[in-house]
Amino acid sequence: MEVNRKTAILLFGSGVASTLLVLPLLYALGLPSFEVVLISLFGEGNIWALVFTVVLILLILFSLRKSFKSPE
Repeated sequence: MEVNRKTAILLFGSGVASTLLVLPLLYALGLPSFEVVLISLFGEGNIWALVFTVVLILLILFSLRKSFKSPE
């Protein structure tokens, strides 16, 4: 198996594991969800909350793509 493929599988597995372990802990500590934060920032039913979310997701995907394509 190629090294990049092993790294991708390892990162995906660690991301799933951290999500399963960290998110319930943060919820138990009382951290508000992303929906609550968006409503408090933009208000109920505001289109800018959707735009903000899409831009945030695109930035994350772009940074992940850039980190995998960077020369080693």
